Amino acid sequence: MESYCLFCKSGQEGLTIDLLKHSGYAAFSPFAVRNKPDAGGFHRSKARLLPGYVFFDAESEPEWETIRQYSGVLKILRYEDGNCALRGDDLAFVKWLKRYEGVIDVSRVVKVGTKIAFVDGPLVGMEARVLKVNKSRKTVQVALGEGDAMFRNMWCSIEYIGDNADIDMLHQSSEQA
Repeated sequence: MESYCLFCKSGQEGLTIDLLKHSGYAAFSPFAVRNKPDAGGFHRSKARLLPGYVFFDAESEPEWETIRQYSGVLKILRYEDGNCALRGDDLAFVKWLKRYEGVIDVSRVVKVGTKIAFVDGPLVGMEARVLKVNKSRKTVQVALGEGDAMFRNMWCSIEYIGDNADIDMLHQSSEQA
C-alpha cells in the first residue's frame, strides 16, 4: 500500500475525502487541537493541522484522471522525479499522523533550563527538532523533514506543566504512574 497527498481548496478537504472514499481509497485530513486565546485565558478547539492537504492510501496506482476532476483538488503532490507516492520523512510523518488517527492533541512540556522537554502527548519521542516556541500562544514549531520532504514543519499546541524541572525525575514519576 502506498500513501499519497493532494492539495485542495481550503474548506474542501471534507468533500475531497468523501470523493476519495467513494472511489475506494482510505483518506483523511489531519486536525490539531489548538489553544485559542479567549477572555478567560485559553480554550481548546480542533483546526486543520495542514489546511488544504488530504492524504490517502491506495493498493495500486490511483486513478489520477478521476482524482484531477474532483472540484476541490488543486494539485496532486509529487516529487521532482515525478513520483507521487510519499517516501522518507513525508511517509514517516503520515504514519505518525495515523498513529493518532489524524488528530494531534496538545503535548505537555516542562522547561529545562532554556529548553523545553516533551513529557506527554504526540510530540514525545517524535523525531523532530523544535524550531520556535511561542510562549504567549502556547505553541511550538517543529521541523519534520529535510531534503526533498514536502512537509518541512508544523505548529502544535503545548501545555506547560513545570519550570526548571528535573527531567529524570519526571520520567521516573510518569513510569511509576
